[in-house]
Amino acid sequence: MTHNVTGHRVAILAVSTGNIAGAAAQWYVVWLFARFAGPEAVGVYSSFIAVMAPIFITAQLGLRNLYITLQSAVSWRAYLFLRLGGIAAAVVLSFGALVMLAPTQEWSVAGAILVIKIANSTADLYLARIQRTERLGAFGALLMLDALVTMMATTAVMLISGSVVTALWVGAAVAILGAAVTVFLASATPPEGRTVRQPLTQDIRLLITHGIPLAMSQGIQSVLTYLPLVIVGSIGTTADIGVFASAAYLVTFAHLLGASVQTAILPAYRRHLEGQGPAALRQMNLRNGYLTMAVLSPMVVVAVAAGPALLQLVYGADFEISRLAVFLFALAAMICIPTYLLSSFHLVLNRYWVMTVVGMVSIAVVGVSGISSGVAEMGAIEAGSMAVLVGVLCRYIGADLMARSQQAGALSTTDRGGAGS
Repeated sequence: MTHNVTGHRVAILAVSTGNIAGAAAQWYVVWLFARFAGPEAVGVYSSFIAVMAPIFITAQLGLRNLYITLQSAVSWRAYLFLRLGGIAAAVVLSFGALVMLAPTQEWSVAGAILVIKIANSTADLYLARIQRTERLGAFGALLMLDALVTMMATTAVMLISGSVVTALWVGAAVAILGAAVTVFLASATPPEGRTVRQPLTQDIRLLITHGIPLAMSQGIQSVLTYLPLVIVGSIGTTADIGVFASAAYLVTFAHLLGASVQTAILPAYRRHLEGQGPAALRQMNLRNGYLTMAVLSPMVVVAVAAGPALLQLVYGADFEISRLAVFLFALAAMICIPTYLLSSFHLVLNRYWVMTVVGMVSIAVVGVSGISSGVAEMGAIEAGSMAVLVGVLCRYIGADLMARSQQAGALSTTDRGGAGS
């Protein structure tokens, strides 16, 4: 038993370290652009990410989480067919968005980001096979290696040429290489599974049925992530977008850490559900969430005290931000991980639609928040940080209310069953 607990903690550490390394690499690239080209370059880069990320995430149909949690046996070919189709659809939609929104002179930046998204989407599905076999050490190592090579390559390019475009295309080459290595390792040791006998078309229909709510949920989460940036852009300038995006990495790190925790705990949550039932899983989920917020709460004070000065020290004098904005970012970061724990609870119960409904409500509330900030003539960055907090808080409250509703429904059913016997 002790060995299992220790192994589980090591697995969480490996995946968390890998995801943090990935976030660090993304932040480092932004920092390079900020130092070499200023807030405008960061704003352009962040704007393209805000357009493409929701498209690609939605087109992925949540297949990685389905591969881990779906209780029906489905062939690998069905997963692969849908992922390739999703990538093709995302490319077409992204290209259409670029034609409508992006100036021609910035297409070289957008093209590199598009290639990175294609490579990452390919690797995402094959990482599911590694996750399914609980080779989480390899999972984390792949993420760390990709992050390290990305930072080294982009640094070399920026020092030699100072070109943001060249650095992004080098990053795209690294992403392609990382995807190729992931595919090779995942294919070398495929997970053992039940024999699949139904036709491929039936498997595809099953995945689409379960994947649509997941795709909507994850796409909505991506929209929630980038909608505040749109709010900032509608109120302020491209430079404001750059400053906001740089400061928002505090919340981005929290999201990625939450996603890494979810990656590591899903197999354990599934075993806990099968062994002790949903009520026991719910209690464990609550304990983990409250403990996480208690541990992270002192960091809010530290962030408010040191954040504004630290931002200018790290990025440069042009990256000025208020303590109010930092406070709102820090509160949002504190709530992120417990939200992912609640999402994991719904995933293992195969209640894939829950976070979709919660996310749709959250988008509406964030939209109202943005409009209210504009009417109140709040600063662009403060309005964006308020929208970030509102979005995270809505998802947490909504997911918790749905979990309580599920628990109350289960208890009611149990009581009726006992009365009937």
